[in-house]
Amino acid sequence: MSHKNYTELPLAVPREPATIQLSKSQVKGIYKLGKTVMAEHPDFPSFDSLTPEKYINRMIDYMYDDDRQALLFLLSLFSVLPVGIIRLKLKFIDRAARLKGISGAAFRMLQIALKGMVFTLYYSDFTEGKVIHEKIGYDAKIVK
Repeated sequence: MSHKNYTELPLAVPREPATIQLSKSQVKGIYKLGKTVMAEHPDFPSFDSLTPEKYINRMIDYMYDDDRQALLFLLSLFSVLPVGIIRLKLKFIDRAARLKGISGAAFRMLQIALKGMVFTLYYSDFTEGKVIHEKIGYDAKIVK
């Protein structure tokens, strides 16, 4: 008797990505979140100078619907909150994420979602001339 507790790959029908058009408030929320998560440094471009709204669809179009809707809701919420309040909320999430077991699980997932989105957008280096990769010494080429 065989039990299928796994997904067989390749998938019979690949899932088509959604095509989401961000609202002005969601874009404003991305900028505020990025300003809160990414510390400004004089030698690096600021998060908002990367125009992250141009590239966020490379991630959110592939998210599960529920996750995407939750993220878009949070971005809309962040658009109306002051940066200081967003910073406090992120500190709360960081502290709650340290809770052991199931108590901190939701906060750890939220922490990964919010900060992961910002870091992915920033370190993907969509800048002219790959400024960020050059400054951190990142080169993904394979040498034999």
